Amino acid sequence: MNNPGTILKVVALAGGAILGALLSRWVDDLLSKQARSESDYDKARYAQGLGPIPSQSPSEEHHE
Repeated sequence: MNNPGTILKVVALAGGAILGALLSRWVDDLLSKQARSESDYDKARYAQGLGPIPSQSPSEEHHE
């Protein structure tokens, strides 16, 4: 059955798959850049003889 409705569904599914793949790649690149930046920062701190800065979750912060 090659009616226009079926063709539109196939085009919509293919477009969604392509959009999903592009979005996934963009997010992966963004996370990779962030991890690389943090790694470079830690390497610079270690080169200075310093340790990494410990991260605190909001529940660990001290409020006064």
